[in-house]
Amino acid sequence: MINKYAHSTIVISVVVLWSLLVSLESFLVIMIMVAFYILCERKFLGYIQLRKGPNKVGFIGLLQSFADLLKSVLKNKIYWFNVNSWFSRFGCIILLFCSLVSCFFYALYSSGLGLPLSLLFFLVLSSFIGYGLMMIGWCSWNKYGLLSAVRVSFSSVMFEMVFMCIILLYGLCYQVYGGVDFSLLFLVVPVSYIVWLVVFLGEGNRPPLDYGESESELVSGFSLEYSGMSFLVIFACEYLMMFVFSWLSSIIFISSLFVVVLFHLVLYAWMRGTVVRLRYDYYVYTIWCYGVIVLLLYLVVSFGL
Repeated sequence: MINKYAHSTIVISVVVLWSLLVSLESFLVIMIMVAFYILCERKFLGYIQLRKGPNKVGFIGLLQSFADLLKSVLKNKIYWFNVNSWFSRFGCIILLFCSLVSCFFYALYSSGLGLPLSLLFFLVLSSFIGYGLMMIGWCSWNKYGLLSAVRVSFSSVMFEMVFMCIILLYGLCYQVYGGVDFSLLFLVVPVSYIVWLVVFLGEGNRPPLDYGESESELVSGFSLEYSGMSFLVIFACEYLMMFVFSWLSSIIFISSLFVVVLFHLVLYAWMRGTVVRLRYDYYVYTIWCYGVIVLLLYLVVSFGL
């Protein structure tokens, strides 16, 4: 009995260690990709505005993202602005945890070991992101940061609602919740793809739907009072989750083509530089009164069939 217990403990320890190593490896690889994506995005936005963008640090500015990383790491953090610094750190830890778990699922799927219910795990994971953002804004002890966090959290609720409807449609169409080899959901339910793109921009706080920092009083949104490593974690996790959900979009709608991931990343950068911002109440009204209703009607029809 003792030998069986020891054997089970060893197996569990090995599995946990392997999962942690895989998550860290995927996290580092994706973060390097994020660093170069940020550079490419800044270059792209610069050329849209008829300027060069970052071009001083390294050859044609290739080391700019790493210079910004070093500056954030070496920057001192001042804690007198709030009395809830530990809670604000916990919000950053929640975002970091969600990023690591997302990287773990990405590594599993890329190696052909995807879990049968991985899409449902992503749905649960997306709900934790809203809690982390709300905690970061509320614990900053700044009323504008709190207002921004409320807006971002409400966008997370809309995203979760749409995400849940899309996953249910995916399960009804393909009888699986772990990804299939050939998926064309954007042709089966084209409206779902459009609504998904819109709410994902709001969830990722990306222009033109960056309502967490859209007014001049909100400045940089829920991360207004953060600097140093805390701001770096928030900023990096935001871009990392954008990459992960772009990959998830390719799995759900167009069968996991890496070209589709690049298309989404380029699309988000292009929309940031060209599309004007919609009024906040129009955005909320459109999603709840049109987008969600249409998806629910698709679900009712699919259940009937």
